[in-house]
Amino acid sequence: MIAESKLYRVIRYIVLTAAAAFVIIPIVPLFFMAFKTGREFVTTSVFAAPSNWLNAYNFAYALRVGDLLRSLVTTIVILVVSITISVNFACMVSFVVQRFEFKAKKAVMLLFMMTMFIPVVTTQVVVFQIIYRLHLVNTIGSLILLYSGTGIVDIYITTNLLNTIPRELDEAGLLDGANYFRIYFSLILPLLKPAIITMAVLKGIGIYNDFYLPNLYLIRGVQTLTLALYRFFAGLSTPFEVVSAAVLMATIPVIILFILAQKYIYNGLAGAVKS
Repeated sequence: MIAESKLYRVIRYIVLTAAAAFVIIPIVPLFFMAFKTGREFVTTSVFAAPSNWLNAYNFAYALRVGDLLRSLVTTIVILVVSITISVNFACMVSFVVQRFEFKAKKAVMLLFMMTMFIPVVTTQVVVFQIIYRLHLVNTIGSLILLYSGTGIVDIYITTNLLNTIPRELDEAGLLDGANYFRIYFSLILPLLKPAIITMAVLKGIGIYNDFYLPNLYLIRGVQTLTLALYRFFAGLSTPFEVVSAAVLMATIPVIILFILAQKYIYNGLAGAVKS
């Protein structure tokens, strides 16, 4: 193992500290402003702490006027259903591709890979027509349908983890009289937990933060959290301290989720790039 020099160690920590500062510095004023009154916001610096940390008026106002709570519930429903379908698709496709040999195997992988190079916006005219003819516009069904697909990254993550699971496990299941469906659901799927959590978190954060598709397909009534925040901010009369409280409430679930699942995310991504 090569010993690293003191200079390299110092440079490494300087770079890491600078990178962390770029992320943390914008969050600190947001956190402070969320607890400030309107007068404090105007008269104090953005880096000054609020006088009352128990001031919940901004949060209550954002929840009541911005309709954030109902939008959050809608977003969670879309997340749970979409991720469940998408992750199952990814695991099933990866199991078939990694465990079986068939003539169309390379063609299937090529088709999945091609989706990475096609800009989403170029296909939206056709996709919108399909969603419209299915009468799914302005319903959460449109977003669930669009989010439920899987991609080549998900397949790579799962396939690389499957490479570490010996085929002898499948053979033992077959000798015990189990078919491939039983082998997949009872033996293979439980061992894919790191990949499943990695895909669920990464895809969940993408769906949670997505604004483009909800803004395109949810015209009125039903809305996701990002869409509710946008429409709440659109009113020029909305106080900025209330806006800060709304943004902070929308950010906290993602931070908590990442902290709880970071170990699985790192392990899953490490497996995806393993040679």
